[in-house]
Amino acid sequence: MPTEAKAKAIEELKQLMEDCSIVISTDYSGLNVSDMSDFRTVLRENGIQFKVVKNTLLSIAADQKEWPEIKELIDGPTGIAFGYGEEQVPAKVISDFIKDSGIGIEVKAALIGEQSLDPSQVKQLAALPGRDELVSKLAGQLQGQLAGLVYTLNSPLVGTARVLNGPIAGLANVLTGRIQQSA
Repeated sequence: MPTEAKAKAIEELKQLMEDCSIVISTDYSGLNVSDMSDFRTVLRENGIQFKVVKNTLLSIAADQKEWPEIKELIDGPTGIAFGYGEEQVPAKVISDFIKDSGIGIEVKAALIGEQSLDPSQVKQLAALPGRDELVSKLAGQLQGQLAGLVYTLNSPLVGTARVLNGPIAGLANVLTGRIQQSA
């Protein structure tokens, strides 16, 4: 029977697992307190929860939550980042922090639903453009296609107007010429 503190920790882990879209495990060994604090601050600013977990407590929480795949993420000293919303954002934030700070945090694995990702797949996920960038690219491509469609649909009308305008302009020239001759 776990102690009250351990039961509270298990409940907290289950709560963090509740609506998360991605779970990323990291090896934080060798970090000093200041570096860990900086890392946690960056994650918190981006809506990512980070917990240094005891592997046995995470395993118990995973069993109670009926999410056994999460147990694959724990091996040795483990810090778990719980991301909510877009799956790409936590991977990008962690990868950018590691690259920019040079701190020795190592991504061990990730889990999106029941799908496991290895460290190279997490890097690939982090390299993908964000949702806003993809939406703007799509809007730009749609705008170009719509402009082409408008031009295509407008083209027969312009041609018809030119054809109809031709005899009228010719008639106007003839009439203008006759008026000038009689004057």
